[in-house]
Amino acid sequence: MKGVPGSVIGDSHARNSESGVSQNVAYKVEQTVSKMIQAVPGRQRGFTLIELLATIAILVILSSIAATGYSTSVNNNRLYASQNEFVGYLALARNEAARRGVPVMLTAAAPTTGNAFGGGWTVWVDTNGNGTFDTGEPLLRSHEALAPSILIGDGTTTTISFNPTGFLTAGAVDVKLCATDPTLPSFDISIQANGLTDVADVAGAAGSPRTSCS
Repeated sequence: MKGVPGSVIGDSHARNSESGVSQNVAYKVEQTVSKMIQAVPGRQRGFTLIELLATIAILVILSSIAATGYSTSVNNNRLYASQNEFVGYLALARNEAARRGVPVMLTAAAPTTGNAFGGGWTVWVDTNGNGTFDTGEPLLRSHEALAPSILIGDGTTTTISFNPTGFLTAGAVDVKLCATDPTLPSFDISIQANGLTDVADVAGAAGSPRTSCS
């Protein structure tokens, strides 16, 4: 059995000191390794400066496109989450009014013209029924201010009141939620007189930045 060049297996002393089986296995292993080494290709040519610059330029363009799409997706998700949270607070107020048998209010925390609920809102129990949040009346939950790019309500309605039956105290209310970016979609939140809420999607359209959601 001929040894692989540079192998100790081909040496007579090694053949005499190892059993036939062990020598055969070792020989096959070394032969396989030798073939693998010989199969490794030679050194490959690297990138030229022009190829490198072209690759970087393509990566920059693709990254810009991806960043724009990601930003739009994030803003859409933020709008949807805000709408979902506002509707959830409406449901809480309605359920608590019916459960407690007293009026429960959803009130804008810092209303401004063109953005009634963007500064946050609270849900509280109007124990004495006077429509004012008095000392000692239970505060059920509060929501922090939204991002400046999100508008809720045009400022006309700043309080939504549910009576002990779960109906609205002052009839149906319509609140719109939108972004200052007019190309993004918006939501039309309609609270019916019976307290139930419907939400309709409104497609965005190019135009001047919004300063009011109506």
